Amino acid sequence: MLATEYIALRLDELALYKAQFERGFYFLEDDELFFIPEGEKWSAIECIEHTNYVNEVFLPQLTQVCQLPEAKESSALNMGWFTKKANRWMQPFTGTKSIKIPVPRKLRPRRLRDPNLKIAPQKVMENFIADLSQIEKLVRIIPNSQDLCNSRVTSTLPPFKVKSITALEIIIPHIGRHLAQAERILKGGKLAKDHIETNQDLIYPTRKAEKK
Repeated sequence: MLATEYIALRLDELALYKAQFERGFYFLEDDELFFIPEGEKWSAIECIEHTNYVNEVFLPQLTQVCQLPEAKESSALNMGWFTKKANRWMQPFTGTKSIKIPVPRKLRPRRLRDPNLKIAPQKVMENFIADLSQIEKLVRIIPNSQDLCNSRVTSTLPPFKVKSITALEIIIPHIGRHLAQAERILKGGKLAKDHIETNQDLIYPTRKAEKK
């Protein structure tokens, strides 16, 4: 694949995610963002929070990669089998053919790590948009150099490292995966509110108490 072709594809993908996010999230109230329908473990805003956590692992490292001296430009982009597989692993979860990936504790929503911790939805959304902009910049630079593509960064499972191009193939579809999850949760929340009388003072009105 040509680097220019890869860059165009990924920028289009990121533009779609940005539009999807703006369409689905910008005009929601906090109770909708925090609502956890029956059968779900996370709220919609927690899906975005988790995505931010994963981006925060990779983006500083990838930004440093872009500053490597003497990196040579190359028009062709060579991706190994693991890089291609990583992209497929991170595609939206659709059922039997999808891979359910365990989430490390440090990347789970903070509520699950400490129930006393709170999040500000507006800040989470601002960070998400900022991360998208940074990923766009990285996509315009890294694929143009095989040296940059092959530079290794620490993954979300240290000390395991992956190539920079692999990191891009992880974080970009990962965004789509959790936007799809968030949309499913929002749809479930809307159905619950339309058909079940809920206590509006509760953040999680349909969530069963977890067994300790």
